[in-house]
Amino acid sequence: MEFDSIIGQKDVLNILKNSLMNDMVAHAYAFSGPKGIGKKTVANAFAALLLCESLEDTKACGECMACKTYQNSSNPDVLILDGHDGSIGVDEIRGLQSHIVLRPLYSKRKVYIICDADKMTLQAQNCLLKTLEEPPSYAVIILTVSNYNSLMETIKSRVSRLAFKKYSSKEISDALEAKIGKALDNIDFVVAFSDGIIDTALKIATSEEFIRLREEVFGMIIKINNRKATDIFDMVHFFEVEKQNINIIFDIMIIFYRDMFVYKKTQNENILINSDKKVIILGNIDKFTMKKLSVNIEEIEKTRRILQQNANFQLAMEVMLMKLQEE
Repeated sequence: MEFDSIIGQKDVLNILKNSLMNDMVAHAYAFSGPKGIGKKTVANAFAALLLCESLEDTKACGECMACKTYQNSSNPDVLILDGHDGSIGVDEIRGLQSHIVLRPLYSKRKVYIICDADKMTLQAQNCLLKTLEEPPSYAVIILTVSNYNSLMETIKSRVSRLAFKKYSSKEISDALEAKIGKALDNIDFVVAFSDGIIDTALKIATSEEFIRLREEVFGMIIKINNRKATDIFDMVHFFEVEKQNINIIFDIMIIFYRDMFVYKKTQNENILINSDKKVIILGNIDKFTMKKLSVNIEEIEKTRRILQQNANFQLAMEVMLMKLQEE
């Protein structure tokens, strides 16, 4: 993606632009912010500028050898560690160190992007620290992190941190229009549900799978209050089948209860996140008290937390559903 065509994150982009124009590029950056906020997109676009041999203002020429090889992922002056295996170990950082001692081939710089750097093991972080203490003059290291505090203090002290902010509603809308190129019937819901995370908005905007999942979750929530306790066990099957989507399901449930709670408190239907489901929400709102809605939201969050601690999935779902059904 062209650096200047990136929507949002203007503060970050301006800092990076100024560092290029004033020849004050740092040796190491930490791009921090929520998952899906666009850290990797900016890192890749910035890398293209750092490598270009004929940079004009803040636009890569696209014609030099560095640009062409970067575009087809064959530039030897770039190394990207992605942590796909769940963690980034010391062997991968040692591979980076072996790569970094070789001078650049096509550019005056070499660029290293460590995606999800918060997945580095402690040993890997200690290994990287040696490079950050005495980096080669031509090297630029970019860490993308969702949990900045997971980095060692000694690493934090040697990187320039750029914090990515959540997108405004207009920025989300503009990004959706630029990517999808057509108006969406449920644009207000998509923008509100994304909570300022551009990747979330793009994923759900045209996802038939998400639409199906949302409809099923809505139907299940409405039926919970009308079912017998013994029928709860039948509903657990739904969660088992959709286990890989459990966090999305929790989000849908929480926002459903949140909309009911907010409407009961304000009587303002214009602030509903599920604005396209207003009829369903208002039609069922009398089945819940404000206290019950608040308890249900906390129960779902509690279940999310215990699953993160590797609790038994089926048991956690059974307990949650019974709690949601209680008067």
